[in-house]
Amino acid sequence: MNLSPEALQFASCISVATGAASLYLGARNQRWLSRPLPGLWSGVIGAAALLLGVFLWSRTVQLSTAIFGTLALLMLLFIAFPCLGALRTFIRKAP
Repeated sequence: MNLSPEALQFASCISVATGAASLYLGARNQRWLSRPLPGLWSGVIGAAALLLGVFLWSRTVQLSTAIFGTLALLMLLFIAFPCLGALRTFIRKAP
């Protein structure tokens, strides 16, 4: 089955976001869940999803570009996730 480059890039972004969320939810100081996910499984699933994202992206662009894109998206998500957790805490405390 041949997927379009846009579909592969979208799937890659979803995979990277899933991996970043898995890594974030396994962190001790995450603010989304009452208890963090088990660290080992969260790390393994997160790393696998990130590698899948790089692989999918490398089907449409060069490997170096895929790695750079994955890391750039990962940095963005690692900034956004704690902010969303803080916003959730702030909204809960509002009257």
